[in-house]
Amino acid sequence: HRDKKRDKEKVKEKEKAKEKERERDKERNREKDKEKDRERDKERNKDRERAREKDRDRDKDKDKDRDRDKDREKEKDKDKEKDREEVDQNKEKEDIEKEGEKDREKIKDKEGDKDKGGDKEKDRDKEKEKDEDKEKKEREREKERDDKKKKEKRSRTPPRSYSSSRRSRSSSR
Repeated sequence: HRDKKRDKEKVKEKEKAKEKERERDKERNREKDKEKDRERDKERNKDRERAREKDRDRDKDKDKDRDRDKDREKEKDKDKEKDREEVDQNKEKEDIEKEGEKDREKIKDKEGDKDKGGDKEKDRDKEKEKDEDKEKKEREREKERDDKKKKEKRSRTPPRSYSSSRRSRSSSR
């Protein structure tokens, strides 16, 4: 009878030991699962960070391209403006030359009409005055042209936009 009791106790102890072992195994498995989950989360976070970095790089490249295009447009506009100014200057020079030729012809006509007496000095004085007037007109036109350029330059520069000033502030941080 005692042997049976002892055997039963031993069997119970063995079962308890097995149960404890099972519990330890379950706990170990849970810890392993938690560790695996942590590793997966780390990988996901790394992938997200890589994607963000790629997006940032792509945005920077787009901004650079946009800035480069803007600079090209500005250069084209400047070149066009220079061409226009040259054409205007050439037209003015031609106009002035034509006026000078007309004036000379008038003077010659007047000389032909007058007696060929001592009026040559008066004609020279008149010619000098006309030349001075022409120079004065040309200076005024140049001044007007310069003023016009300055005004156009001022009107061409747009105010800084909100986003660009924000961008420059964030890059300086």
